Amino acid sequence: MAFWGDYHTHTYYSRRNGKRHATGSVLENALAAKRRGLKELAVTDHGYAHFYGLKDETAFEALRTDCEKAEMLTGVRIYAGLENDLDQRSGKDKSVSPFAEFKDGMPRGLQIVQGGYHAMVETPTMFRNLLFWARNVIFKFLPGRKKLKAKNTAAYKRLIDEYPIDFIGHLNRGILADAVEVAKYAHERGVYIELNGRHKSLKKKDIKAMVAAGVEFICNSDAHKPENVGTAPVALKLIKKYDIPYELIANWERLPDFRSANFKNARAKLPDAQKETDK
Repeated sequence: MAFWGDYHTHTYYSRRNGKRHATGSVLENALAAKRRGLKELAVTDHGYAHFYGLKDETAFEALRTDCEKAEMLTGVRIYAGLENDLDQRSGKDKSVSPFAEFKDGMPRGLQIVQGGYHAMVETPTMFRNLLFWARNVIFKFLPGRKKLKAKNTAAYKRLIDEYPIDFIGHLNRGILADAVEVAKYAHERGVYIELNGRHKSLKKKDIKAMVAAGVEFICNSDAHKPENVGTAPVALKLIKKYDIPYELIANWERLPDFRSANFKNARAKLPDAQKETDK
């Protein structure tokens, strides 16, 4: 029994001024995936608004080209993606786009669409975002907690409604929202909730409530090194500790059916022989 795909990994495309946030190339991640017997892999380096994110669409096109080359060399199906960033202001201000990266549409070559919150995002400024993170994580006991939680929940919902999100990465990490409400809303719309391989961001009671509601999860490594591709130690512990049925893990002994047209178009390009093998 094993995972068939890993849809959240990083390479040295996640960097700033030469300083790498992650080590390893796309090919090294792909080779690691092949060694672990994965059928599919997504490279989801940080989005344009992140401190260590890709600079622009030109950089993303270079990443996508590397994915195509690595797929040809390894035989592992590789999707080019980005770890896009939730703009928390969108829960309060309807004029703000839920995605910090994309205000005029997503890149055509984006084959898998991930969304989640990060503190190290330069929208509107890094300082203001870090203050927001501190309000949610360190000073969450301050007055106005319920209003803050409601606004953040609304931001997640807008993200799901306004963009073809395939899964939400590390829900509630660094941000305070109603995780169960978001997860149920996502499930009703065909969006997976990630159980992250490196970070625990969900509480026991929240996971239990999600399982009771039939929410489907996706387990990913969030690998920042090639040797961690295909592993998800934190997620596996949660599965065992909280008795999460493997039938609710979308990439456990099966391939997930992500909802975005970008992803569906990319998978449709698989050779017929490989499609039969993956069933």
